[in-house]
Amino acid sequence: MKIGKSLILTTLLALLPAVSVQAKPVEKPAAKAEAKEITWDELMPAPDQKVIDRYQAGKMERADVITYLDKLGQTPVEKLDKITVKIPGYLVPLNLNKDQKATELLLVPTMGACVHVPPPPPNQTIYVKFKKGEEGIKVEEAGYTPYWLVGTLHVETNQSEYTETLYAMTVDSLEVYK
Repeated sequence: MKIGKSLILTTLLALLPAVSVQAKPVEKPAAKAEAKEITWDELMPAPDQKVIDRYQAGKMERADVITYLDKLGQTPVEKLDKITVKIPGYLVPLNLNKDQKATELLLVPTMGACVHVPPPPPNQTIYVKFKKGEEGIKVEEAGYTPYWLVGTLHVETNQSEYTETLYAMTVDSLEVYK
């Protein structure tokens, strides 16, 4: 039986106690640019079939599986660089202005992901910023409300006090996930 990167991702996400945003929306919101709708597993490179076969045959120790998953989580998918994408997730504010609005955030696949330890892998976290002069998002609306974000994805490393990211996006549009 062949099991692809969905099993690997499921195994990885099982390590994180959280609620995932992977369901398809009832309706698709309009975006300014033609955006490719992606899922979080597309941000992780495809796993090596030989590793999957060894795992399924019981020939891998738990520590080896964790090491392999960590390596996958540290690797971006280069072909996604500079692609306009639409992706669902939860926002974790990194900064606040006097009106309690954030213009720099992390987009994560699960509710409260950066509040819990450990954080998602670097390729499962997107550094998000609003365009200069835009207001950002009110903090009470972030964190536990899922959103659709549309923007150009960039393969770049960013470091925050919470985690490292391998992707960044400037928001073109944002709306509540339906």
